[in-house]
Amino acid sequence: MLMSTGQEALWLAHRIDPDSSAYNVVLAVRLRDRVDTEVLQRALTALVERHELLRSRFPATDEGPIRLLMAPESVRLEVREVPDTDEERLFRLAQRAGEEPFRIVESGAFRAVLLRRAPDDAVLVTVTHHLVSDATSQWLLVRDLFAEYGARTGQGAPVSPPGAVTPWDEQVRAERDFVASPRGQRAAAYWQGMCAGLRAAELPTDRPQQAQRTLNGATHEVRLDTATARRLRGAAADRGLTPFAWLLGTFQSALHRSGAGDGFLIGCPATTRFAPGTREAVGYYVNALPVVGRFTSATTLLEVVESAQRQLRTGMAHARHPVELLDGGPSRGPLFRISCTLVAADRLPVPGLYEGPVRLGGLRAELCDVPQQEGQLDLTVEVLQGADGFRAVLRYNTDLFDAATMERFGDTWRRLLDTSLDTPGTRVAYVSLVAHDDLAFLLALGLGSA
Repeated sequence: MLMSTGQEALWLAHRIDPDSSAYNVVLAVRLRDRVDTEVLQRALTALVERHELLRSRFPATDEGPIRLLMAPESVRLEVREVPDTDEERLFRLAQRAGEEPFRIVESGAFRAVLLRRAPDDAVLVTVTHHLVSDATSQWLLVRDLFAEYGARTGQGAPVSPPGAVTPWDEQVRAERDFVASPRGQRAAAYWQGMCAGLRAAELPTDRPQQAQRTLNGATHEVRLDTATARRLRGAAADRGLTPFAWLLGTFQSALHRSGAGDGFLIGCPATTRFAPGTREAVGYYVNALPVVGRFTSATTLLEVVESAQRQLRTGMAHARHPVELLDGGPSRGPLFRISCTLVAADRLPVPGLYEGPVRLGGLRAELCDVPQQEGQLDLTVEVLQGADGFRAVLRYNTDLFDAATMERFGDTWRRLLDTSLDTPGTRVAYVSLVAHDDLAFLLALGLGSA
């Protein structure tokens, strides 16, 4: 069975470091009612029968990696009894369940673990390798799992028929047909022209880059309060821009001011769910859009934001072409070391779960937001857009950066964002990165030592 270009790249990353959890995608849900584990197992079997990638394994052959299907019944719910566990330890156990590496050759790239603290208190941890899932997919599989569970307990609506999703081989054939088509060739030429003469954005590191990239990571968050989020939405709407383009442009400006240079590339993961049958399917429906940052001493914040908007809009017209196939391929070095993506939490397939408790399959449920996907690149940023605001999750490689460095970078981004909302015509080079009180203190120190 077939694998996409993106899957083959992820398979290679796993082969290089099979014990890493950097590409594990996790969604953990706290359940506050009694769970019938036999019914949940039957629901799990129905889930993996519907979404074939969840029951796929990925061995190597002389011709490269291949995908083989396992029987739906082979994917088993793992129940771990954890009585007398306090809240902090339960959270850590959920995090560890998400971090355990996959053996994608032998047992596939999906697991479900139920941490049962009491008969009516448990955490269900669903984990996939990025090979078989993306951000939307993780929520789809949880939605479908609990729909199957509720249908079997009489607490949910009938589930969609299995024929509602596109078989994965059809998606891969569509990708290959597009790449070979005139439209695909035009898309390749567009990306080749965009990337010509540019290298991946790099921030100055606290420790040298290693010859073999490591996958160790941690997370730092930048939150926007409700007032700032309201200003951002208003400023973007007034100029016909999206809030994400505004955040992306100021993020590029922060990279420039933090030492990434005057011209660089970052990646923006974009969906490839273009056919109707893909919108309800679990799979790796992602291609990266290269986004260029160019700066001179006269470049304004608004110009960077407007450029980001244009590139995103035009790039989506060419998003079906995998940039891994560009001329030069891996020999030109990594195309991206830094990426930035948007997740619209208020439009996820499980409405309300991101903001607070909901009912899933008749069970009271709430999100258990465990850290994940840390260390994939030098820096990956996920902008989460909720009903009342935004938060940016900065996941960084800890072999390259200290926590204090990421905190300073987050502060730089926030200062550039605030300035862009106050005076968007300000030149990027002119924005002060030192708070007024700190500047006064530093000047006082200088006067005192004179």
